[in-house]
Amino acid sequence: MADSTTTLFTKAHSLFERSLAGDESVTPVALQFFNILSMKYRDNPLFIAYKGSSYTLLARDSWMPWNKAEYTEKGLAFIDKSLQMLQPKHDQETMRTIPISVETRLIALVTFMAIPESFDYVEKAKKVLTNILQSVAFTVSPKIIQAQVYLEAAKISRLENDSISEKQQLQKSLDISPKGKFAKIVNNRLKELDDK
Repeated sequence: MADSTTTLFTKAHSLFERSLAGDESVTPVALQFFNILSMKYRDNPLFIAYKGSSYTLLARDSWMPWNKAEYTEKGLAFIDKSLQMLQPKHDQETMRTIPISVETRLIALVTFMAIPESFDYVEKAKKVLTNILQSVAFTVSPKIIQAQVYLEAAKISRLENDSISEKQQLQKSLDISPKGKFAKIVNNRLKELDDK
C-alpha cells in the first residue's frame, strides 16, 4: 500500500476520532476520506468498516429522524459487508501495526454498541466480540486495542446487568493498559461500581 494511502488513512482516522469525541464538523470529511479509500481499495474491509461507522456518526449528527434512520441503516450495511469480507489473510495484513481483521471487527463492535438499541444489534456485537477474543491476531494486537476490546466487552455486560462480568472486563482493560487513553474511563466506572 502506497505511503499516500497510509497518510490519507491516518488523516481520516484522526478526523474519525474527533467525530467520535463529538466534533460534528469533521464527520462529513472523515466519511469522504474513507469513501475515497474504500473505492480505491475495494477488497480492504477495514476502509469499508470505517466508512460504515462514519455513516452512523452522520446519523448521530442529523436532526431529521428519517436521516438518522437512513444513515444508520446505510452504515450498518457497510459494516456487515466488511465483516463478511474478512478472510484468514486479514489476520496477517496490518495497518499501523494492527491486524486488519481485529480493527475491522473492533470498529464493528464499537459501532454496534453506540447505535440506538432499537436497531437490535447487541447480539451481533456479542458475536463480533467472541470472534475477536478467539482470534490469534488479537493476542498480537497493540495493548491499546486489546484494552478497548475489553472496555466494549464491559459495556455489553453492563447492558445485561452483569456487574461481576463488567468489573472483570474493566479490570482486564486496565491491567493491559493502566495508563492508556481508556484508563480514566475504566477507573471512573470501576469506582461507580464499587460505590454501589
